[in-house]
Amino acid sequence: MINERIVRESLKKVIEQKSGKDVIALGMISSIIIKGGNVGFALEISGNTQASEELRRSCEQAVKAIPGVGKVTVVATGQKQTVQQKTKLHIEGVKNIIVVASGKGGVGKSTVALNVALSLEKLKHKVALVDADIYGPSIPKMLGTETLKPEIQNGKALPIEKHGLHTISIGYFIDKDRAAIWRGPMITKALYNLLIGTRWSDVEYLIIDTPPGTGDVHLSLMENFNLTGAIIVSTPQGLALIDARKIYDMFTKLSVPVIGIVENMSYFTQNGLETYIFGKDGVKRMSEELGIKLLGRIPLDPQICHASDCGDPSMLSEDLAKFYKDIALETLCSCKILKKP
Repeated sequence: MINERIVRESLKKVIEQKSGKDVIALGMISSIIIKGGNVGFALEISGNTQASEELRRSCEQAVKAIPGVGKVTVVATGQKQTVQQKTKLHIEGVKNIIVVASGKGGVGKSTVALNVALSLEKLKHKVALVDADIYGPSIPKMLGTETLKPEIQNGKALPIEKHGLHTISIGYFIDKDRAAIWRGPMITKALYNLLIGTRWSDVEYLIIDTPPGTGDVHLSLMENFNLTGAIIVSTPQGLALIDARKIYDMFTKLSVPVIGIVENMSYFTQNGLETYIFGKDGVKRMSEELGIKLLGRIPLDPQICHASDCGDPSMLSEDLAKFYKDIALETLCSCKILKKP
C-alpha cells in the first residue's frame, strides 16, 4: 500500500546540490496527495532555473520508482526559509522534548498529555509537563494544583511537583477566571518564560501540551527548539481528522518526527457492547494513509472525565491506566529510534 511515509522515504534520496541535504530534511516537500496509485505533491524551490527543474524531475523520478505508483504530479512553488537555517535553543536540564498536539480543540489532548506523562513517570523516568495552552491552561485543574504558586529561585521558577510529575503552566501565574487577552509576541514570550525560565533538573522527557490549532506556540516550538518528536491526538470524527491532518502537515513541513497518533474517545462501552459515538476507525484509516503509527485507542469513559474534574488522575482504574501506559511504552521505543546517531 502506497502511503505518505513511503513517498517521503523515497524523496529522502533526492539531494539538493547547493546545500548537500535531501529535500525532506530541507522541508521542501508539502501537500502530499495519494489517490490510488497516483501521487501529487508540492516542491518549494527558488526561481525557474535549470537546477530547479532538474530537482523537480529528480523528485518525480524518485516517486515513480516506488512499486505500484502510476502518475506523479510535482507542483513547483516559491521557496521559504527553512528552520534548519536557525540556531536552536537548548533547555538546560532537559534531554528529550515531546509535543502533544491535536489541531482541533475538545478532543482530550490535555488528558492524553497528562496521563502519558504520568505513565512515563511510573515507568521510572524523570518526567516534566509544560502546559503551553496559554489561553486555556487546564493542567493545574487536572492535577489539583490550582492554588499553588511556583517559588522563584535565582530568577527561575521551580516547577510544581505532584504525583512525581514536575509541571509548569501559565495557570500558576494568572487568575484562573481571568482571560489572557494577548497578541502573538506576548504568547511567544510567555512560552519562552515557561520553558527557559523554569529550573529543570535531569528531565528525561519534557512533555509539552500545546494549544489547539497551528499557531504561534507551535511555530515557536518547532523553529526554536530541538523536538524529539510529536504525538497527535484526535477523535475518530471526520471533522477532528481534518485538523489532525493539518497539524501533521505542519510537523512534516518543519521536519518534526511524528511518533504517532492517538485515537481518543474511540468508543463507549455499555453492558459489554462498544458504541462508536464519533465513528469507527477514522484515526486508524488516517494512520495507514499517512504511514504513521496508531499509538492507541482510548475509550470514552466517565471515570476519565471525573478524574480530571476532581484533580486526581490516580483515580483511574488499572484497565484505563493501561491504555496510557501502552502509549507511553510506544513513545519510549520511538524516542530511542529517533535519538540514534
